Amino acid sequence: MDVSGLLEKMAQAVRLLSYEGTLVYLHENRLDALSLVHRVEKGEIQERLISLSGPIQATARQHDRVMCVMPNGHPISVEPEQGAGFLNAGGIDPSALGAHYRIEELGSARVAGRDTDVIGIIPRDGLRYGYQFHIDRETALPLKSDLIDADREPLEQLMFTSLDLKPSDGVPPREESTPMRSAPEATSSGGWRFQDPPEGFALVMGHSLKQRDGSELEHYLFTDRLSSYSIYIEQGDQEGLEGEASIGAVHAVGRRIQGHQVTVVGEVPLVTVRQAIAGVQRMSGSHD
Repeated sequence: MDVSGLLEKMAQAVRLLSYEGTLVYLHENRLDALSLVHRVEKGEIQERLISLSGPIQATARQHDRVMCVMPNGHPISVEPEQGAGFLNAGGIDPSALGAHYRIEELGSARVAGRDTDVIGIIPRDGLRYGYQFHIDRETALPLKSDLIDADREPLEQLMFTSLDLKPSDGVPPREESTPMRSAPEATSSGGWRFQDPPEGFALVMGHSLKQRDGSELEHYLFTDRLSSYSIYIEQGDQEGLEGEASIGAVHAVGRRIQGHQVTVVGEVPLVTVRQAIAGVQRMSGSHD
């Protein structure tokens, strides 16, 4: 089995195929049911995720926007991560992961009545999480995806219980911007520097986000080519996270640094966000 080729086929299948299915999502001893529709029409990717049991009733992605409809009917719109869909399989390059992950063939299994090959991307240390993918032999879609720790223990599990493939109109989707996992390294152009980031993580993006009140929120994204965390920096006396917080496998830590609220958040272990925020420094002579 060509593991690299199989992972590449999986990433392409998630993006290029049209499919509908029902999934179950297991996290923190809670089981949620989801309905996923992914269509490629006239070169555009359209996705809709409906939660049958969770707090978000519906989520849709189209034309580089993600719309969420909350239980009270209030819609919110956000920008998605570059190259990301609801199945987190884009931009994985096995050749870039060897220093911090082991990639292993883990046999075969049946999911939703279909034959799959099982591939593990296993962390070499406790600073990052990995994945175990059950890849459909016919379509290369990941029919089951487990977020795992360095001991291969599952933290979250997402699995199709039914899958229905849809015909394509023959028009491939337009090329998207570079996925975060393969973005080139960047340097901070703001008034901040990030000393001794967690081993293997590098800065790949930094930009400012305009807030509703006119203020700016600085956003810096770090990745090890599979896992990632973000650093958000905002000037002012507004309330923010002080200390640590966790929701499932997502961990966050926040503190005040020289009149700024700094928050680090990511689907990484708590030790990773702790180390990341410890290295955040305001450069002398910087002005907002």
